[in-house]
Amino acid sequence: MVVATPNTLRRGNKKTTGLGIPTIDLCEKSKASEMIVKACEDYGFFKLTNHGVPKKVIARMEREAVDFFSCPVSQKRRAGPATPFGYACKNIGFNGDKGDLEYILLEANPHLLSQRSKTISNDPSTFR
Repeated sequence: MVVATPNTLRRGNKKTTGLGIPTIDLCEKSKASEMIVKACEDYGFFKLTNHGVPKKVIARMEREAVDFFSCPVSQKRRAGPATPFGYACKNIGFNGDKGDLEYILLEANPHLLSQRSKTISNDPSTFR
């Protein structure tokens, strides 16, 4: 999941299709793996549709992500360092597109996530 920073959110909410972000429909199983590889090679990310995750769960995770990235840096650093999972902030853009990139990588292991969730959310039960 990609979450825009508060500065980006203020600029407006553009649809992903207008940005050229690849959308992969998992109902097209015969094409899905090939499309995922191509999207990763060409863009580095993609949007999935028809994945079976309820919209309610997605909305809850998006709220948690926005809340987390709105916290002060000192609080976010408690969820790091990213080794490879956890929070990190990197300065990027040596080709003129400079800026900071914040990210958090979470492992889909319930035991490890439950420990990390205490540093990410005020209500770790949202990660169930």
